[in-house]
Amino acid sequence: MRTCLVQSFLLLFISNSIAAQSNGLVVKGKWPSQVFISDVNGRPFESRFDDVSGTPYFNASYKYGDITLKQGRKFTQVKMKINLVTQETVFVSANGIEGYMEAGMVKEISYADTTAGGVLLYKFQTGFPAVDRQNDKHFYQVLAEGRCSFLRSIVKKVIERRNELSGEVAKEFESTENVYLYINGEMKRFKKDKEAVLSILSDKQAELNQYVSEHKTNFKNLEQVVLLLNYYNSL
Repeated sequence: MRTCLVQSFLLLFISNSIAAQSNGLVVKGKWPSQVFISDVNGRPFESRFDDVSGTPYFNASYKYGDITLKQGRKFTQVKMKINLVTQETVFVSANGIEGYMEAGMVKEISYADTTAGGVLLYKFQTGFPAVDRQNDKHFYQVLAEGRCSFLRSIVKKVIERRNELSGEVAKEFESTENVYLYINGEMKRFKKDKEAVLSILSDKQAELNQYVSEHKTNFKNLEQVVLLLNYYNSL
């Protein structure tokens, strides 16, 4: 049995002993914060991308993450993944039922992922001003946070490719990536250029010029720009 969440009710319970039941769905305590799904429409959750090669998600597999809703409620260590086509959050409830939270319901997702290079921390947020083709429901990966946030946008869409010999049409996901600086309530597209970046951070230009000179910051290297922005946000 699979179910969806359609802008109805998502209640969070903090007790491991609580069991909630609605429309035949029982969620028992397995996580520090419990998920109770009530879908008033009762529509099944169906994948729309079974015939598309690749994955619509940031991570194809589920990760255990902390989710904060737009209203401020939070639940922790939930199996989830982010759909970069629909901006929805897919999750697995405490008793194994798969559901989703519609675009705009989630404010923040954070989780750690173990890789060959070590443990990486990820944070995604919504609620930023509309820019380009992204609205305030769009998920951004937060690379740096503070007076000036450094935000990475990954947009996935389905494209079709036709085989010229057989005439067969194959569908696959295509990714587009953009990076932004969010400062003073505005989204500014990031340019891999020293003058462009420092002009946006002009209130601390002297300190940043010294930092760039000492650290030989390469503005085409996002990791080095993250360090620069962390320094700026610490001033």
